[in-house]
This record gives sequence, structure tokens and C-alpha cells, in this order.
Amino acid sequence: MGMSVQVREFSGVVVERLTDAAGVGSLCAFAASEPSHYPLLSGIDPYDDTCFNPRQTASLTAELRSIIEQSKDGRVRAAAQALLQLASLLEVAPRRPHHRRLLFIGD
Repeated sequence: MGMSVQVREFSGVVVERLTDAAGVGSLCAFAASEPSHYPLLSGIDPYDDTCFNPRQTASLTAELRSIIEQSKDGRVRAAAQALLQLASLLEVAPRRPHHRRLLFIGD
């Protein structure tokens, strides 16, 4: 199948989702090739769920921005950009619940 990514409220309600198994898989493979540069992304389990809280997502965002700058693969850059948009939904904002998480759902 593949991997999908969701932003979920603490209650379990899905706020937004991204389903691009090939793009997310390519992104994770790119990160796994340099785990010292991308420790959070390289730790995503393609066969199980991996969850990031808002503090971890802030660090993950830095890794995604670096990949956008470093990768020459358009699919990897597009997946990183899509994940940045999802990650922004965990940032503190007026009237936005603070208990959100970014969940990578493996195959």
C-alpha cells in the first residue's frame, strides 16, 4: 500500500490528511540516507505508525526545509512542501486547539 500522513486532534478527529505514498516514501528514503542530518525523518517507520507532537514537529519542520533546499528530486521536494503545510496546522494560533499531532501511518 504505502504511507499516509494526518494531523489529528487529541480527541482523534482528523483535521487534514495527505495521501501520497510514493512521495512520502521517497522523502523518508532520502532522509534515511543521511540520518545524522535528518534524525526525525529518518526515524519514521514505513511499516508502523510514527507520531510527532508540536515540539517535535517544530524540529521536523527544520529538517523538511533543509530537504527542500538540498534535494534535486522534485517528488521529494513536493512531499516535503506538502508536509510543511500539514505541520503548520500544529502551530499555536488563536482559536486553534493546542493538542494536535502529526501522524505518519505506515503500511
